[in-house]
Amino acid sequence: MNETMNMDIIRHASAIADKASFIAEDFAQVLFPKTSVIFNDRMRSNARQYLRSVIGQVEQQICAIATDELGVTQDMLQKIANGGEGQSYRVLEDSGLFKTVEIVQHLFIKAQQSELAARLLQKISQQDLEATLTRHLDHQDPVVAEAAMGLLVAQSKTTGAAGEIAASLADLSAEMTYAFAWPVTASLARLSGLSGPQLQQASERFLAAHDESAGVDRKASRLAQLVEQSGTGEDNIPHPMRDGLALFIARLARQTGLTSNQIVTFTAEPNMARFVVAMRAADFPVQEALSVFAALDGGDHILTAATYREADRDRALALVSSWTAPDAYQNAKRILGDDSLGDRGK
Repeated sequence: MNETMNMDIIRHASAIADKASFIAEDFAQVLFPKTSVIFNDRMRSNARQYLRSVIGQVEQQICAIATDELGVTQDMLQKIANGGEGQSYRVLEDSGLFKTVEIVQHLFIKAQQSELAARLLQKISQQDLEATLTRHLDHQDPVVAEAAMGLLVAQSKTTGAAGEIAASLADLSAEMTYAFAWPVTASLARLSGLSGPQLQQASERFLAAHDESAGVDRKASRLAQLVEQSGTGEDNIPHPMRDGLALFIARLARQTGLTSNQIVTFTAEPNMARFVVAMRAADFPVQEALSVFAALDGGDHILTAATYREADRDRALALVSSWTAPDAYQNAKRILGDDSLGDRGK
């Protein structure tokens, strides 16, 4: 072993030692998960791939603003601005700054959306799936046709090669854009050695220019509103194989008062139980509900007509109504209802 290799392995061993105390914590999380949701290898891979793509795009845009608009001439920032390889992902991954609840929940939603898309493509061809939206382009109402085109354009920016997940910054909410931009800015400041305000100013301009109205969720929500207003008969019942995934989720969200993210989360849960309750609350006919369940289920689970009918609709409506409350309120109610609190505070 030469001297360079020796130094490398010493540095590597030192880094491992710094994190060794977390081994038990990581293993415990695998052995004793707090939920029954299964995160398969494809979801893990897609989440990392998506995160790397988002960080790279945020990094490039901030660097472009810094160099093109604010006159920064630092070599590394100029290379990144011109499409060179980003530098922030590894630094931020090692720092643990990605492990916020906000960021991890966002990654989970994106990974589960990709998982649902993969499940759907096992039951319908890509060509037929694309036709679910293109059929709206000839709608007699030009507003519907325009909204469908907007959704098609937004989706095209998030469609990667087969088996890949792509990222579009337009799909980030203002809160998520903020959550990604400032860690990237701090990383760039550290890596470049710039101590002035230019990078912070570049990030502020980047955040001010962000437009989430061009994202898939916003476009799907707009088209869902128009379809709900103009649809009749069978079209009043959303279905992923008739609407496509994004529009189906947006339509179900409108009919239940839930968010699109909640519905995506429900599809990852055991037996999609809360998803079934949401369909029952939306008064899906039995056969439609069974068909939707079969289209989105990723395993060998079967929803039977008897099980669906036995779910009382009034109770389903009450449950869904409780789920539409703000997360902070739901969390507080759960904590306050914990018997272990006893008479504390009285």
